[in-house]
Amino acid sequence: MKIFILILFTFFTFSLQAKLNLVASHPNIKYIADQIGQDKIESYSMIRGVDDPHFVMTRPDLIVKLNKADIFCTIGLDLEVGWVPLLLQQSRNIRIQKGQPGYCDTSVGIKVLGEPTIMLDRSMGDMHIYGNPHYWLDPINAVQMAANILAALIRVDPVNGEFYEKNYLSFKQRMIDLVKEEMKKFSPYFGSKVAVFHDQFIYLANRFKFTANLTLEERPGVPPSNRYLEQVINKMKAENTKVILISVYHNPVYAEYVASKVPGSVIITIPEAIGSMENINTYEDTIRVSLKLIREALEKTKGN
Repeated sequence: MKIFILILFTFFTFSLQAKLNLVASHPNIKYIADQIGQDKIESYSMIRGVDDPHFVMTRPDLIVKLNKADIFCTIGLDLEVGWVPLLLQQSRNIRIQKGQPGYCDTSVGIKVLGEPTIMLDRSMGDMHIYGNPHYWLDPINAVQMAANILAALIRVDPVNGEFYEKNYLSFKQRMIDLVKEEMKKFSPYFGSKVAVFHDQFIYLANRFKFTANLTLEERPGVPPSNRYLEQVINKMKAENTKVILISVYHNPVYAEYVASKVPGSVIITIPEAIGSMENINTYEDTIRVSLKLIREALEKTKGN
């Protein structure tokens, strides 16, 4: 009897101490989850910071990770529509399927920008029918993402709810402080205009009051034609726009071509995800370094 009680006690002790397995579709989600879950969770990002979240090769190891997950967190808004649904289906893990307690869509409650005003079809390129899904580049949206992750953690592990809530509030305050700090630094550049390869910096621009809606892509995911690039070049010259933003996973050839035709222009690679560049180890790094690079580029091209 004593042996049975000892075994039972050991089992329940292990169960109480076991960490939740959380799988994220993006490294920034993983980071935010780590800030809330801390030592109560084991987290894993399905992609690296240098990867394009639109297009990911499905791999058996990702299925294994999902099969063992207690919580799955996704960017949503159809950003990962080409790979996440299939992996979830193949995981055979009912706990993390859409509608289940372990499924977390971090876009819930986000004020979505760029919602289409016309009917879309695939001939228009890789269009997002629910609006622009790159919302994580606004730190205030990161707070909402954290709230969604918090809700999922409490659903699955209500015993540690107070622990998660305390960490969430700490993260929320950090994001508020980050916005105040960076708004002050960026204030001399409010109203500035930049060009972008892909329409992914709209949330960063909206929060920090610059304009980033001139895209080098004619249609998302489709190489631009020479005729369209000439239109971009002419518009940049007319509006005195001399900064082009790209991501680490974009082919720079189109930006280089445009820059060669717009005298004094510069191309800036933005670290939109943790791990996308050396020393980009936190979410705060992605915001601070991105804005610093943009400020330096705007200053460099001023008056050219």
